Amino acid sequence: MTSLAPDLMHLPELDFASAAYAERPFQVLAKWAQRWKIARSARGVELLDYDLCRRAIIDRRLGTGHPKLMDVLGLPEGRPLDYKRNSISFFNRGDRRRDLRRPMTKLMSEDGIAAFRSEISGTVQRVIDAVPTDRPVDLISTLCDPVPSAVYCYWIGAPFEDAEFVARTSHTVQQVHTRNPDHTPAIVAAFEALIDYADKHIAARRDNLSNDLLSDMIRAEQAGQLTEHDLRNWVIKLAEANTDNSSHQIALAVVELASRPDIWARLHADPSLIPQAVREVMRYHPRTISTSREVLEDCEIGGVPLPAGTPILANIGATHWDDRYYSEPDVFDIDRTDEPPHMNFGGGIFSCIGRFAVTAEVEDVIRLLSARHPKLQIGEVEFDHSPMFSLVTKLIAQLDN
Repeated sequence: MTSLAPDLMHLPELDFASAAYAERPFQVLAKWAQRWKIARSARGVELLDYDLCRRAIIDRRLGTGHPKLMDVLGLPEGRPLDYKRNSISFFNRGDRRRDLRRPMTKLMSEDGIAAFRSEISGTVQRVIDAVPTDRPVDLISTLCDPVPSAVYCYWIGAPFEDAEFVARTSHTVQQVHTRNPDHTPAIVAAFEALIDYADKHIAARRDNLSNDLLSDMIRAEQAGQLTEHDLRNWVIKLAEANTDNSSHQIALAVVELASRPDIWARLHADPSLIPQAVREVMRYHPRTISTSREVLEDCEIGGVPLPAGTPILANIGATHWDDRYYSEPDVFDIDRTDEPPHMNFGGGIFSCIGRFAVTAEVEDVIRLLSARHPKLQIGEVEFDHSPMFSLVTKLIAQLDN
């Protein structure tokens, strides 16, 4: 339970542990948003309004809450905690965060990812080629996990076969967001393995620069844009964040699009619709349900005074289902054109560095699947919606019938 200032205890309290939230999270969030713009929970102060969330995401008075997360987990002294302390997640707005982001923002910009698009598409195709088509199959283990981890392997010049290791360790280290110290030993072990893995591939690539992302990052280091330590931390960070988040976003897109035969048929007939269809997935069923911030200095948001140190949660899932901003938000509509953009990737200096890569991976999966398998049938699907994330825990499908 987060300790809030007494003056904040008058705010209405949200119950993310309720059965209603577990069963219908976005409908519950939308209902809360209709009643309140600001509330509180066991996590901290909860923002439920689109404009308040959008402003909070870019508000320079709010910073990252990641350091406190490490305290909650009780991460011990050692290489994993040292990595965390020096990675971008620990730095608030200012010169250090800007300097860390600048070279990576360029390398992973929309144009930067476009330069790798054919290789990303080829990697996605290789994964899809291996998925059995004659029987129901677990798409999480055969498609959703392998795609982003295989792309990461391409980025750093690692063998395609390492994708399983990358996916497994990424899923494990992302357990930091559970705030459960029971997971700490496994998180530490996974980070230790990722650190060794990054060191090995950086050393191998230094003497054999190529046209992959790691080579470009080494060139940025040689140009003085990154330190040796920063380079290593980015290689680890890309594995830490990319695979787990991308896997779930791919799964969400497959479920929401392929389970609607009329839409799937439209995508098969007209692949140009895929980018807007993926955007609607990210609005309707976002991977990121909320994003956390911490008040850096006493301030006021939405008329509520907030003392420094207060944890703030911007509930993106609530804003995406708010009928004050989206017409019929509970309707999945790939033809939306005049409504505000989704906030699945944050914004400003805290925006997701890998957003264009993730989008490319999702789009390529949908493009290849819809083209090759117009009769794809979704079978068993299970979700787990935490206050922070949408997780697809089971996805069985048959590609051909």
